[in-house]
Amino acid sequence: MPQVIETPYFTYAITGDTGNFAMKGDWSILNLSQLESQVDALDLARSGTVAVDFQCGGLEQFDLSGAWLLYRTAERLRDKGLDTRFEGFRAEHLQFIEDVLNIEKSRPSSRPIRTIPKAIWDISTSAIRTFSRETHNRGLWFMAIGRGIISIVLNPRKFRWIATARHIQDAGISALGIVALMAFLVALVLGFQGRAQLAQLGAQIFTIDLVAISVLREMGGLLTAVLVAGRSGSAYAAEIGVMQLNEEVSAMETMGINPYETLIIPRMIALLICLPLLTFVADVAGLLGTLMMATTMLDLPASLAIDRFLSLDPFNHFRAGMIKAPFFALVIGMIGTYRGFFVERSADAVGRNTTAAVVESIFMVIAVDAMFSMLFTEIGW
Repeated sequence: MPQVIETPYFTYAITGDTGNFAMKGDWSILNLSQLESQVDALDLARSGTVAVDFQCGGLEQFDLSGAWLLYRTAERLRDKGLDTRFEGFRAEHLQFIEDVLNIEKSRPSSRPIRTIPKAIWDISTSAIRTFSRETHNRGLWFMAIGRGIISIVLNPRKFRWIATARHIQDAGISALGIVALMAFLVALVLGFQGRAQLAQLGAQIFTIDLVAISVLREMGGLLTAVLVAGRSGSAYAAEIGVMQLNEEVSAMETMGINPYETLIIPRMIALLICLPLLTFVADVAGLLGTLMMATTMLDLPASLAIDRFLSLDPFNHFRAGMIKAPFFALVIGMIGTYRGFFVERSADAVGRNTTAAVVESIFMVIAVDAMFSMLFTEIGW
């Protein structure tokens, strides 16, 4: 290699066993492609030196791209066993080099390829840790809820009447319209679809049986619970989650206020009161939809449709549907408040826990409904 190499961007001279790399001109993003080609063509690692001194006496423009190229060149030399030194750099130049160092340090290291057994092991251990953490948190939460209920029973003055009334307003009264409309439309849809199928057998009159029993036993309570899970379950998780994120719950505990008695129990009692009442409203609206279906689609007199309905033992079906409503309320209230109370302190935690509260609530409502359906079938209800 010649002792001195001159380019528009650097001068490289060899003195003894040391190479002097004097930078000059513009080391910026505008010249990056030319800089890379000329530095790579120089191949400093094969110059026969044991050290390279980088100097910036003639450097005019220098930005983050130029600093990255300088850093990459120095790293390659160090990997080959050469020493590198930086001389004469101004403060603004050193700042760019430091920025590049910080970026490189923050890059995640390349992951080793996991084998299938290792991947299965990692997934299994992660699932076990998550399950253990959730079990521990839910156990603590249930015990705290139990202590709060016992405390209120022993001292009723601790009960938050105003907070409970507000939650009844939000979860119950505000939902009356949408619950009634939903049940009415579902009854019409069931009647329309049922009539189309039963007409093939000449049994259109049984459409009243199909719709009335479906609404009273299943659809009234189940769809109402799903709707409440989407409205109130998500609201509970979001409200309490934001309070946790803002450390308002910690502030309440510091002031000696029991957050379970203040935040959790009023919401759960409000749901226990509202959901059976909303289910009753849904049943009434569904029966009105059944009556409209019978008089319009089946061309039956209203009196005949009512007689047909009364012959179905409606109280037994109504009772089977109403028994499930308090259990739906407990499931929705527990999951919604739990997800909000144990929210992580991160930016997206509230959104994730709100979504989880809705999904878990709907799943558990359907699971509880399935268990009750099997139980009622076994006992002949």
